[in-house]
Amino acid sequence: MKISSNQSGAVTASKNLIDFDIPAGMVYDLSKSYMVIHSSIETTDTHTALTNGTGIAAAPQFSGGVGVYDVGLDYSDGTNSNRLFKNKSLIKNVSMFSQKVGMVEDIKRSDVLQYNLDLYRDDLDTQINASYNQVASLFGANAENGIKWSPYRRLSPEGEEESDNLEREIRIGLPEVMNSCKNIWDGNKYGNTRVHAEVSVGNLVAVQNMTNADSIWTATDGGGGIARGIMATAGSGAVTTLTTTRTYPNPAEDSPFFVGQKLEIDFTLDASAKTDFVRQITKIEHNTDKTLKLTLDFTLGTGALSACTVKGVDAASTSLNFDSTELVLYVTNQSPPPQIAFTTYKTEEDNFTGSGNNYNHQYYLESDVQNIFWGARALDKQLGFEEVINSYRIREAGEDKTDRDVTYGSALHLQRLNRAFGNSNMPIRNYTAGILNNGNRISHLIGATGGVDLPAYMIAEPTQVTEMPKLLDVNIVANAGFKLITLFKQIVKVM
Repeated sequence: MKISSNQSGAVTASKNLIDFDIPAGMVYDLSKSYMVIHSSIETTDTHTALTNGTGIAAAPQFSGGVGVYDVGLDYSDGTNSNRLFKNKSLIKNVSMFSQKVGMVEDIKRSDVLQYNLDLYRDDLDTQINASYNQVASLFGANAENGIKWSPYRRLSPEGEEESDNLEREIRIGLPEVMNSCKNIWDGNKYGNTRVHAEVSVGNLVAVQNMTNADSIWTATDGGGGIARGIMATAGSGAVTTLTTTRTYPNPAEDSPFFVGQKLEIDFTLDASAKTDFVRQITKIEHNTDKTLKLTLDFTLGTGALSACTVKGVDAASTSLNFDSTELVLYVTNQSPPPQIAFTTYKTEEDNFTGSGNNYNHQYYLESDVQNIFWGARALDKQLGFEEVINSYRIREAGEDKTDRDVTYGSALHLQRLNRAFGNSNMPIRNYTAGILNNGNRISHLIGATGGVDLPAYMIAEPTQVTEMPKLLDVNIVANAGFKLITLFKQIVKVM
């Protein structure tokens, strides 16, 4: 069953609230249900008509036409635009309300919560593999590849079939953002139910891959020392094709060329130097010697071709559109359980703008809180807990959780993390606490010196479930003052 959001029209940075009403009277498997944001990326060209001449003999500098550009998505956090993110990172706040039982879940900063928990719950292989189910995937990890394809484009690396611009569904599973949705949901018992979400589409930006300035064109890795942008010389005659000097055993994986692509070409024709000529690829052939033959839409002129290099062409503009949203519900004949139990989170935020290195704060813990997860960010758009923690100490109801300060990264710190994640039934599979950086052609986590390029800093502690609320004292020594602090308090709820 598909349900359109109550808000009609496109989703934008300022119009970013979506609501879905799940009707009563049926039983749903919410573990298989998901939200969909329909999206597309449009581009425009600078030169769409012949320029500097009108005929073959004139050899125009720009052949015109509308090109296909390899464009994708990045999440811009105000400082970096190259962090790996999942679709669920777009859900800033989320809640579900039932007509008969009231508020089921209400999670503030779900994006920050899920982002940081996944850094510990997912090992590196899981993180990398999961990226290929997301609307923004990682660069290829193969050093001989370095090509980043996009789910918004179907690119043809061989033949004559034109590459296509595609629309894409950004799917966000309900159980990815709310644990109550990992269950069979009885619409007869709970009545009409509303799912509400605030979407952070304003943090997404369209980016073009294999641009004019991309190092891919001069890179020689995996190609016997030959750059991708170097073309072979040719004899006399009308120049309507180019042949690569570099070989490509598997064009579908390692070639930066595709049908419909515009290329900027520098070359010499009969000793006359030409620069910044633009042509479009209409056909790609894989030669027996593994080189590629590129057929152009317009001749470069007549004569002997030499000193020929190519680069990508930048689109004049890109437009990222989120046209509509819907909820896809899985209706089932399964018998619903008599009750459901799940963990959810209450959120408390703080802002410590002082210049000191010591942070001391008292938090109010409700009686049913069983674990806490604490971290800080420099900017609101940042998802990872990247504010540095040197050491910390926590007291619950006046009692120290440890007999000494906990140094971040120490064995004691890892033991405290293990206790909290284990108490949450979320085993830790990754102790690097590192954020995948997708800025280079080869995705990486570990830097050149062996350290994590983008480390995250989280404090996690189990707490006692009691009959009465209590206070939690947090004392932290850091490199500098924290700005945006978030405490997630995990509770168990039974319905």
